[in-house]
Amino acid sequence: MKKIMNFVLMAVLAVCFVLPAAGKAEAAKLAVVPLANHVEDNTTASMIYMEEIMDTFKFPEFDMIAEDVVDKAVGSRDISDFSKANLERIARESGADIVIAMSLDKLDDKALFPRREPTLKLDMSGEFAFLNKVTGRYYVKKYSDDMEIEEILTVRSDWKSEEFAKTVRSYLKKVTQFK
Repeated sequence: MKKIMNFVLMAVLAVCFVLPAAGKAEAAKLAVVPLANHVEDNTTASMIYMEEIMDTFKFPEFDMIAEDVVDKAVGSRDISDFSKANLERIARESGADIVIAMSLDKLDDKALFPRREPTLKLDMSGEFAFLNKVTGRYYVKKYSDDMEIEEILTVRSDWKSEEFAKTVRSYLKKVTQFK
C-alpha cells in the first residue's frame, strides 16, 4: 500500500511540474519599424507611437526585437515603402514574426473662426502597415482624418497628441485581431 501511495504522489508531483510548461507557446517576435515622422517640429509623435506599442504588446506574448537589429534590417531611419515585399524583407532580416510600420505625413491644427466660438481644425494623414508571418496577414492603409473642436476645450490638453494616440491605438488593434 505504501508503494502505491508513493507512486500516486510521484505521479501528482510530475503532473504539477509538467502541466504548466506544456501549455506555453513561444512568444511572437515583433519588429517595430521606427515612426517615419514627416512633420516638422513634432518630437512627441515617435514617443506616443512607441508608448502605444509597448502598452499593446506585452512581453510574455510578444518578444520585441532590439532596435539596432530592426534599424539594420530597415536600412534607413525613414521608411517610405510599406509594400508586402519590403515588410517580408524586414521580417526575414530581423527574424521577426510580426512587422509593424507607420508614417505620419501631416499633423496640423488651424484656428477657425466661425460665427460662434473659435474652433480648431486638425488635419492628420499618414500610412500604417503590418505583416504577420504566422497568420499570413498583410495590411496596409493610408489614413487621413480631419476633425474640429472648440478651442476652449484644448486649453489644458495636447489635443493633437491625444488624437494621434487614438489613431495609433485603433490601428494596433488590427494587428492583434485574427480575422
